[in-house]
Amino acid sequence: MEYYILKLYQKEKKECSDLEQGFSRFGTKKKYIVICLIIMMISMIEIIVTILLYPKRLYYLEGTVLLMIAGSILTLINNKDQKDNVSKYANSHKKKIEILNNVLKNKFGIEGKDKIQELIDIYQDYVNKEVEKEKKYNRVIVAICSALAGVLTISFENMEQIGISFNSWIYLAVLLISFAALATLIIYSNTFLDTLKVKYEMLIKDLKELLLIKY
Repeated sequence: MEYYILKLYQKEKKECSDLEQGFSRFGTKKKYIVICLIIMMISMIEIIVTILLYPKRLYYLEGTVLLMIAGSILTLINNKDQKDNVSKYANSHKKKIEILNNVLKNKFGIEGKDKIQELIDIYQDYVNKEVEKEKKYNRVIVAICSALAGVLTISFENMEQIGISFNSWIYLAVLLISFAALATLIIYSNTFLDTLKVKYEMLIKDLKELLLIKY
C-alpha cells in the first residue's frame, strides 16, 4: 500500500498547476542550467582524455577550471532563484502538504496522528535497510581511499628510487584520483539517482510536516 500512496501522491502533484517542482521552477533560467551541465560533462571528458593522451602536459587543468566555473554558476543560479521566490515556494509547499493530506484521507482512509505515524514507520523501515547497505559501500570507499593515499605517499617519497619525475607523479595522482572518483560514482549511483529510497525519504519529510501542520 505504501508504494501506491507514493505513486498517487506524485500523480496528484504533477496534475497541480500551482506547484513549482524540480527543474521547471527555474523558468527562463533553464537554458543556462542546461548549458552549464553540458559544459561540466564536456569538461569531465576533456580531463580524462587529456590525462590519458598527454600525461606530461597540464592540459587537463583547462577542463578543471571550466568545471569549477560551471559548478559555481549553477550554485549562484539556484541560490538567487530561492532568494527571489521564497514566498512563492513557501505557498507551493503548503499546497503540496494539502495534496498529501487529501490523498491519505480521501483515497486510503488514513487520518489522524497515530495512523500517519505508523505510515512514517513503514517508510522508515525501508530507508533504514537501505542505509545499512550504504554503510557497507562506505567501508569499500574508505578502503579504496586508504590504498590510494598509501600509493601516492610512498610514490612521492620515493620518486628518485622509482625513477619518475614530479610531472609524472602529478599525472599518476590525477589518474588514480579520477579512477577512485569513478569507482565512488558507480558505487553510489543509486544514491545519486532518483531511487525509491530517496522518494521515501522525501515522503517521510512531507508526512512529518503534515503531522506538524495538521495535528
